[in-house]
Amino acid sequence: MTLTIISILLAVIAVITGFFGMNVPLPFANVANAWFFIIVLNLFLWLFIAAMLRFIISRK
Repeated sequence: MTLTIISILLAVIAVITGFFGMNVPLPFANVANAWFFIIVLNLFLWLFIAAMLRFIISRK
C-alpha cells in the first residue's frame, strides 16, 4: 500500500518533467523563470494528489 502511494506521487512528477525531454515547442520556453512555475505546479499537484489518496485511504 505504501509503495503504491509513493509510486503514484512520483509518477506525477515524472510525467510533467518528461514533457520537457521531448523535441516539441513548449509553453514558457522563452521565460527565464519558468522553472520556478514548473516546480510550484508540481508541488501543488503533488499535494493535491496526496490529499486525495489520504482521503480515499481513510474512508476504508
